[in-house]
Amino acid sequence: MMNVSIIGGSGYAGGELVRLLLDHPEVTIQQVTSERNAGKFVRSVHPNLRKRSDLKFSTLADLQPADIIFSALPHGVAMGQMAELRQKAPIIIDLSADFRLRNAADYPKWYGHDHEDPELLGSFVYGIPELHRQELRDADLISSAGCMAASSILGLYPLFQAKVVDLSRPVVVEAKTGSS
Repeated sequence: MMNVSIIGGSGYAGGELVRLLLDHPEVTIQQVTSERNAGKFVRSVHPNLRKRSDLKFSTLADLQPADIIFSALPHGVAMGQMAELRQKAPIIIDLSADFRLRNAADYPKWYGHDHEDPELLGSFVYGIPELHRQELRDADLISSAGCMAASSILGLYPLFQAKVVDLSRPVVVEAKTGSS
């Protein structure tokens, strides 16, 4: 059994992660953090978890050591927390965009801000198992792929591998998402 903690569990990604991990036969969710909702039941923020969990939110300051920590913090926040998180778990999986790119100079262009911990960028494995399965097996730092990026990369990868993409022209992917 793996003890897992989820940081930033009050948002959409954190809530979905809690929902999925509650059914995982080899996972025990140890803690779910939310600074704003500390002390409240997780189901009070995620009503779809009623009758499924008695977990309560705790604060990041109360985070206990775990086997794996999932960071579901907003983009731009996890990069400032990584040194502390690495003291709490041997494996960190970041769901934000904070470690998806390897070059710190790309962060202002794509995300509108500098990266606070650029020396860690090359340490994260990009979490698309179809492309990085072997690296993910041994990884202790994983950056989850975004939904738009993953669908774009997986759709275009075979075309690039077959060398049928005209590299003299830009590749444009227009994607839309919605949730309610």
